[in-house]
Amino acid sequence: MGTTWFRAVDVTEAERARWDAEENGRLVQLLREERGWTRTRLARLAGTSHAELARFEMGMTVPAQPLLIRYLDAMGFHAR
Repeated sequence: MGTTWFRAVDVTEAERARWDAEENGRLVQLLREERGWTRTRLARLAGTSHAELARFEMGMTVPAQPLLIRYLDAMGFHAR
């Protein structure tokens, strides 16, 4: 059989970074909402703005890792 039913997808670094940003944003939003926290509260505790947190939760912050750590730390999860 010369037909391959699966072919690897060529994914760029930028696409991977965007996927990571979207997943990290969803994670922070889920954890924040489970606590019943507003964006304003989490942003204040993390030393960022409401607008910056909103962009992060929508997956618009690339790279996302530095802010992810700040938000997790502010919620009591120590990622380091």
